[in-house]
Amino acid sequence: MPPDYYLKLSCLFRGANRVKKLPLILGLGSVFALLTGGSKPPRAADAGGLTGVVSSDAEGPMEGVLVSAKRIPGTITTTVVSDAQGRYTFPPGKLLPGKYRLAIRAVGFDAADPEISATLGAKSTEANIKLTKGHDLASQLSDVEWLMSIPGTYEEKEYLFMTCSHCHTLGPILQSTYDKAGWMTTFKRMRGWDQVSSITNPVLSPDKGGAPFGSEDFAEYLASINLSAHKTHDFELKTLPRPRGEDTKVIITEYDIPRADAEPHDAGPDKSGMIWYQDFAQGIIGRLNPATGGIKEWQDSATKPGYPPGFQCLEWDAQGNMWLGRHDWNGIAKFDLKTEKFTDFPLPEGVKADFVSVGGDGKVWAKDTASNAVYRVDPATGAATKFDEFPPEMMAKDYKGPRHHIYGITADPTGNLYEADIEGGTLLHLDGETRKVAMYEIPTKDAGPRRMHLDGQGRLWIGEYYGKTIGMFDPLTEKFQEWKIPIPWYGAYDVALDQDGFAWTGTMTSEIILRLNPKTGEFRQYLLPRLGVNVRRVEVGNSGARSVFWVGENHQARIAKVEPLN
Repeated sequence: MPPDYYLKLSCLFRGANRVKKLPLILGLGSVFALLTGGSKPPRAADAGGLTGVVSSDAEGPMEGVLVSAKRIPGTITTTVVSDAQGRYTFPPGKLLPGKYRLAIRAVGFDAADPEISATLGAKSTEANIKLTKGHDLASQLSDVEWLMSIPGTYEEKEYLFMTCSHCHTLGPILQSTYDKAGWMTTFKRMRGWDQVSSITNPVLSPDKGGAPFGSEDFAEYLASINLSAHKTHDFELKTLPRPRGEDTKVIITEYDIPRADAEPHDAGPDKSGMIWYQDFAQGIIGRLNPATGGIKEWQDSATKPGYPPGFQCLEWDAQGNMWLGRHDWNGIAKFDLKTEKFTDFPLPEGVKADFVSVGGDGKVWAKDTASNAVYRVDPATGAATKFDEFPPEMMAKDYKGPRHHIYGITADPTGNLYEADIEGGTLLHLDGETRKVAMYEIPTKDAGPRRMHLDGQGRLWIGEYYGKTIGMFDPLTEKFQEWKIPIPWYGAYDVALDQDGFAWTGTMTSEIILRLNPKTGEFRQYLLPRLGVNVRRVEVGNSGARSVFWVGENHQARIAKVEPLN
C-alpha cells in the first residue's frame, strides 16, 4: 500500500461524518477502489476461513466468547461465538482477504493482547486468542446486570429501568461521584434535554424544561449506590452467564453508518433486500446495501426552529414509499423512492406526531403523543381526520383512576388501527369508519405495551415492556397469549414474527436479542458484540432460505444483522 494509504482513509471518513456531504455512498468496494486507484476489489470467495481457540488460565478453553473481526480498512464487523471446545470459526467465504483487527466480548475477561490481528489469504488462517481476568468488571456490565446487582427496592430499580436507560446506559450513573445535591443539579439539567439525546449528543428540548424528573428521595438513592461515598461499589457485581450451546450458533454482522452521531432508531429491509433506517436525532434516512456495506443517505430540508428534526418511526406503503413520524413537531413525512424526494404533511399546531402506520386502504395513521389523539391522513389530499378515544377527565392530572397513554400504533389490512396503551396496560382497536373503540385488558398487570407487528395470520405481536413479557393477541378469539422473558429487567420494546414461526425481540437494557419459539416456549439468546446499543424497533428479513433479524444500534451508529445457524 502507498505511504499515505491510511491518511487517505482517515480523510475519507472524516468527510463522511459531515451531513452537508449527503447523499453519500460508501462501501468496502468503493473504499478499496478509491485508495488503490480503481483496482478490482477482493472477493470473499477468494479467502479461506478464520478459526482458533479462545482460552484462559482460569477456565482453559472458553465457550461463549464473542470474537469480532473488522477488516483494516473496512466498515463491516463480523462476529461469531466460541463453542464448547473454545473454538470460534468464520466460515470460508464469509470474510474478504486482508488484514483484520480482532476483538472479544466475555464479561469478566479481557484479551491478553489488546491488539489482536489476523491476515486472511486463500487458505484457512488459525489465530488462537488468550484471555486474562478483567480488571474493571463494572465497565463491562449491561443495564440488566447493573439492575441485578444494585441494592434497592423494586420501585427504585423500576424507576431506573423506565427512565434512565432510554437515553444512555446505567454505567455512567453507577460510576459517577455525585452526592444528593449533585444529583438534584443534574436532574434540573437533564430536564432540558430532549428524548432524542444520547449521552454524547445532548439535544435541547423544545419544551424548554421538559417533564419533571427525579425527586430528593431518588437523588439520595442514586448517591447511595454510586461512587460518591466509596472508592469501589460496596455490593456484589452480578453477571449473566456467557452464551452456551445453541446460543453460540450465530453469526452477527454490523455495518458502520458513516456518521459517528447517527441514531438509527428503526431499521428494516425493503422488498429488494436493501436495509433502510431513519435517524432519531436528525432528519435523515439511509439505505444500506448488505452485500457491500455501501450506504446512501438523504436529508429532509424541512425544519422547525427550536425543534429537533429527527424521525422516530419508519413505515412502508403499498407503493414501496416510506412514511416517517416526527418526534417533536406537528408533521409527518413521505419519502418517494422513485423521485428521492420528501413530502411533508403538516398537522395542527401542538401535535407531536411521533409514530405512523399505513393501513391496507392506503391511509396513513399518525399518533399525537401530546394529546393521545390519532390522526388519519389521506395521502392524496393531505386532509387529516382526528380521532380522540379518551375523554378529558380520563386524561386529567388529578384523575384517580387508571391513566392512559398511547405509544405504538399498527394499522391492519382493512385500514383500522391497533393502539398500545402503555400506561393503562390495554390494547385498543379503533374502527376508522364507525369511530368505535374496543379496549382489551392485557393479562399481565401493568404490561406497558410499546410497539407491535401483525403477522400473516392477522395476529398482533406486542412488546410488553413494563411487564417484561412478549404478548400475542388473536383478533379472531379476542384472547391473549403471553411468554415471560427469562432474563430479569428485560423489557421487550417490539416483537416481530419471522417466516419460520419464531418471534424476535430486543430491549434498551440489554444487548441480548431474543428469539422465541411460541410452540415450545423456548428462548434463544443471541448476544451482540458491544455495550449500549439501545435496541428499539425490530424487523425480520424473510427473503432467503432462513430468516434473519435486523436492528438499528441506536446509540452505536450501526445496523446489525443476526443470522442463526440452527
